[in-house]
Amino acid sequence: MSRKLSVGWFDNKPFQDVCAPWLGRIKEVFFAWPGVLASRPMDDWTQERRDRIRSDLKWARSNGVELDAIFNANCYGDIAMTETLADLVTAKLEEMGADGLFPEHLTTASPFIATVVRQRFPEVKIRWSVNMFISTEDALGYVTDLFDTFYAGRNNQRSLDYVRRMSGWAADHGKLMGMQVNSGCLRHCPFHTFHDNLHGHDRVGQSAAAARFHFTNFLCRTNYERGRYEDFLRSTWIRPEDVAAYEPYVNVIKLATRRHPYPEKIVAAYASRSYDGDLAEIMDPFYRFPKRIDNVALGESKLWPLVRDAENTYGPEMDDLCRRLLLEVSRDREDAGSAEAGGAGMSETFRTFFRD
Repeated sequence: MSRKLSVGWFDNKPFQDVCAPWLGRIKEVFFAWPGVLASRPMDDWTQERRDRIRSDLKWARSNGVELDAIFNANCYGDIAMTETLADLVTAKLEEMGADGLFPEHLTTASPFIATVVRQRFPEVKIRWSVNMFISTEDALGYVTDLFDTFYAGRNNQRSLDYVRRMSGWAADHGKLMGMQVNSGCLRHCPFHTFHDNLHGHDRVGQSAAAARFHFTNFLCRTNYERGRYEDFLRSTWIRPEDVAAYEPYVNVIKLATRRHPYPEKIVAAYASRSYDGDLAEIMDPFYRFPKRIDNVALGESKLWPLVRDAENTYGPEMDDLCRRLLLEVSRDREDAGSAEAGGAGMSETFRTFFRD
C-alpha cells in the first residue's frame, strides 16, 4: 500500500505510539504551531504541550514524514491583509526553522498568506485548504501561481469520474491533489462558511452566548437531533475500504484527527483500509447516533453503491433509498445507556467531545 496519509497532530493520545505501526502509510503530519490561529479550537499552549509537539514532530521527521504547517483560519479580521499578519506568519515559520522543523508544506485558506509565503519562503509548497472549496478547473486556473497542491471538492469527491478529471487537470498543470476522507460535515452545508469564519473570533466563547438563543453553528447536530440520520449516509466521507479506488489519483489523503477523541481508530482504519465498527465514530465531527452505523454491513449492502455513486443525492427516491439503507446497516448499541455512547443525547456528545 502507498504512503499517502496525512495525519493531524493530536495530543489526547500518545501520538508516536499511535502512528508508529503505520509509518509505512503516513506521508505527512499537519499541525497548527503554537500561536497560530487555525480552523479548530486549541487547548492552551502550556510548556508541556509545546515540548510535546516539538518532540512528536521531530520524531515524525526522523522517520521520513513530511511536515505541513497549517495557517487555515478563514478569517483574520482587521489584520487579514497587513504587514502584521505577514510578519506573524514569517516569525512562526522562522520559529519552526530554529527548532529544525521548517515545514515542507504550508496549508492556508488565505490568498494573502499564500502570496506572502511565495515571496518570502519560495521553497515551501503551498496547499489550498479544503475549506476554500476551490474545486473546479476554472477556479484553480485563476490562481495557479499561488499554490502547489489543492484538495478535491468534498461535495464532489465521492465521484470517481470527478476525481479522475481533477487529477488529470493537476497533472497537466504541474500540481498535486489531495482528499479529506473522514469529514462528517453535511454535504453542501449552508452553515459551513459561517462556521469556519467563527474560528477566528472565539467560536467556543460565542457558542455559550448563542445557546441562550437556542442556536448552534453545528447545523449537522441540529439536523441529526431532528432525526435525519440518513443524511449521514449521503455525506462526503469515504469508507476506509473504498479509499484504494481513489488513491491512484491523489498525492495526499488527509485524516481529520486533531480534535477527535479516538484518533487511533481513524489512523488504524485508513492505514489498514479496514474498519469493523461504528462508521460515525471515525468521522470529524465525531458522532454517536442512537444506533451504530455498521461499517461492515454497509460495505456488504447492495444499496450502498447506489447512494455512494449517485450524482444527485437528494429527492424523494434518494430519500427513500437512504432510509432503507439506514435501516439495513443500523445496529443497537450495547452501551446505549452511557453518556459517552450518546445516552445523554447528541448535544451532550458534542459538548463532551467537540467543544461547541
